[in-house]
Amino acid sequence: MRKINKLADLCWEGLTLQHVSNKEIVIPYLLFLTLTIIFELFLTFLFIFSFFIFNSFGYKPHFQYYLSGGILILMLIMTGSMGTVLLLPKKH
Repeated sequence: MRKINKLADLCWEGLTLQHVSNKEIVIPYLLFLTLTIIFELFLTFLFIFSFFIFNSFGYKPHFQYYLSGGILILMLIMTGSMGTVLLLPKKH
């Protein structure tokens, strides 16, 4: 279990660029995160829109549809937290 926790910590440190001080890397990464958030918000809009369309025509979506919504929510949470960690000042 300790190895999994260490792997998760290393992944989080890599995603939040904790050991990177070069500004030439941080600025494109922030641009990438911004585009990722915009794309995820677009997918969220499509998910909500399709939900209303399905309800208006009486169609019952399958389990995979709801599973994709849950995965989309997790992606939004993860991207938002990564952006928050990158934009907040670092405490030493």
